[in-house]
Amino acid sequence: MQKYFVTFVTNHLYYLPQFLPIARELKKRGKSCLFFLHDKDRPEQITITKAILTEEGFDYLSVTDYTNQVSCKFLICGANGFPESAPEYDYSALVVHGIGTKAGYFTENMNVYDIRFVEGNFRLNKIKELFPDAKPQLHNVGFSKLDDAVNLTPDDKAALMAKYGLDPNKKTILYAPTFYPSSIEKMPADFPKDFADYNIIIKPHFFSFLLNRYKHQRKIFEKWDIYPQVYFAVVEDYNLVPFMAIADVMISDESSAIFEFAALNKPVICNRNVHYRLTYRIFKSKIRKRMDATMDEFRLIASSAYSYKELVDLVKQEVQQPEKNEANRLKLREEIVGKVDGKVSVRIADILENFKK
Repeated sequence: MQKYFVTFVTNHLYYLPQFLPIARELKKRGKSCLFFLHDKDRPEQITITKAILTEEGFDYLSVTDYTNQVSCKFLICGANGFPESAPEYDYSALVVHGIGTKAGYFTENMNVYDIRFVEGNFRLNKIKELFPDAKPQLHNVGFSKLDDAVNLTPDDKAALMAKYGLDPNKKTILYAPTFYPSSIEKMPADFPKDFADYNIIIKPHFFSFLLNRYKHQRKIFEKWDIYPQVYFAVVEDYNLVPFMAIADVMISDESSAIFEFAALNKPVICNRNVHYRLTYRIFKSKIRKRMDATMDEFRLIASSAYSYKELVDLVKQEVQQPEKNEANRLKLREEIVGKVDGKVSVRIADILENFKK
């Protein structure tokens, strides 16, 4: 039986940006890593996951092919609770894939691990308050996904601009809408025309591309994609981090990406002009249930737009005065994200190498 140092339990493609910086750091130290794929994505995404891991030089194993042939010292999960099937392990750890204040991060089944890597003081203190006798060792290390953005050199960023066909002499807008409730339906078919002096990167959620329910959004995308200053990210562009690294301002709606981008100390605009289905408009309690009210106090890191006109004006203001919300961003970064120094993966690797129960 082959024994790895770490097995990353990878439920979805979008776990990779959180896991890969850690895996690369461990690989530099001569530690073996396996990605254990639970294949919960659609076939297109699973194919992309395998191609990425092959390119990165990491072993992977699908749950459908697993026959107890491997084990590991550390089993690292990215979601609450253990998978139904997983390799044998000595110790377990949790590295969640998202940041923010959602209630799902503070449930009892998040405390079944030996180690819990935490992002920021808010989550650390909340866990200690709710579960003073919790099993895991808690380590406030930061958010490993952002290491790749922080560590990019100016030459790296220039290469990315060239790769995406963006003008290095223009400021860059990153528009990263979620699938629902989304601002996509509220944006004009010709909105890139109002930002002719900017590069525009449009990075929708996977569901907008893959689910039949959102095929109307794909028709909108076709209208935006014809503009020359637009780079439209496709499913293969699974990772938001390279786009965040080169963008000057981000527009999003109800996505935790607003915290990630603001943590890089760049201006964010929260587009509150979103589309709700008829049932949500009739039964407003459904909206309140879906949206996380505990996020409200942390939305101070972003400027909010409630109409398209307001959005256009805000983009121009934020690009001209990126320091406007800097104090809020830096304060809340410490609370929600923790250290953003490009060394989160180094800290995690150190803890794993020196772990004592």
